Formats: sequence, C-alpha cells, structure tokens
Amino acid sequence: MAKKKKLPKQLAILDEDLCTGCEACVTVCPVDCIDKSADLTIPGYAMGICSIDLLTCIGCKLCAQVCPWDVITMVPTDQVVMEPKLAALLSG
Repeated sequence: MAKKKKLPKQLAILDEDLCTGCEACVTVCPVDCIDKSADLTIPGYAMGICSIDLLTCIGCKLCAQVCPWDVITMVPTDQVVMEPKLAALLSG
C-alpha cells in the first residue's frame, strides 16, 4: 500500500481563463507538475494554456513568482480542500 503524500501548506492555483500559455511557470517548476495543453477546436485555446497537477504540487511558490501575468495564486491548502471543484482534483 502506497503512502499518501502529505499536502503542502499551500498550493498553486492557476486561473486557466487568463493563462496565455507562455510557459514561464513550466520552466521553473522543480517537480514538473505544470503542463501545457492546447485544444484546436476552441477559439483562443489553440495557443495552449497551462494547468497544475495539485497532487504533485509542493507549494514552492516559484511558478507564482515568475508568472508575468499574475494568473497563479498561492492558496492555503485548507481553503483549496473546502472548494468542491479543487478538492476533487486532490482526491486523485
């Protein structure tokens, strides 16, 4: 039985509606929890946006510090758990 990872005190939350897909966050993430994806069928989404795997995030803040558009916010984990949409991402 695999040991469940202890969640960090805070997690990086990315506003996908505002992300430009510049990949600044992708390049600094020490645990490779940020990916860029594109959907050619959705206007404005073809360039791609980034998304964060909250189960892998270690709360280091590097992505939030380098984002030129300030679309990544560090949120206390207890608040993330209380938000149903985000809590679902943590249930793995």
